Amino acid sequence: MVNLRIMNRPGESIADRFGWLTELRDAGLIRHLGISNVSPAHLDEAQAIAPVVCVQNSYSIDTHREDDKFLGLCGERGIAFVPFFAIAGSQREGGPATDHTAAIEALAAAHDATPAQIRLAWTLHQGPHVLAIPGTGNLTHLAQNIATAALHLTPEELATLN
Repeated sequence: MVNLRIMNRPGESIADRFGWLTELRDAGLIRHLGISNVSPAHLDEAQAIAPVVCVQNSYSIDTHREDDKFLGLCGERGIAFVPFFAIAGSQREGGPATDHTAAIEALAAAHDATPAQIRLAWTLHQGPHVLAIPGTGNLTHLAQNIATAALHLTPEELATLN
């Protein structure tokens, strides 16, 4: 799979570059195509050229919540939404849209989990089509990331984070 990554140029057409990737797919060199760092308009443009299997955008409990509708649109179209910076969130980008620190810490304590696990669990609870790229540099974090799959937040807990 190959993702075409756009570098924050909202009105930019992706037709030429996505078309080139489609040619590589048609030649059997790529199996699936995705797009990254894009808008719904980019998705529409790409889907007019070839099937898109995933959208990979920055998204977390604290950042890019304006993409909530885009995430839903991907689900309606059967496209995986694969957020990056799901754990890092505002630490990685310009700052949180809202401050969820106290709620995250309270839920982490209640679930005997880390705040990173709560952030990741929240991300995974956004829909069955949502995956995540938690990233890790050590085995302890890898084990925590995997254990997050068993962490179930109630509707009430999710509401405190939204």
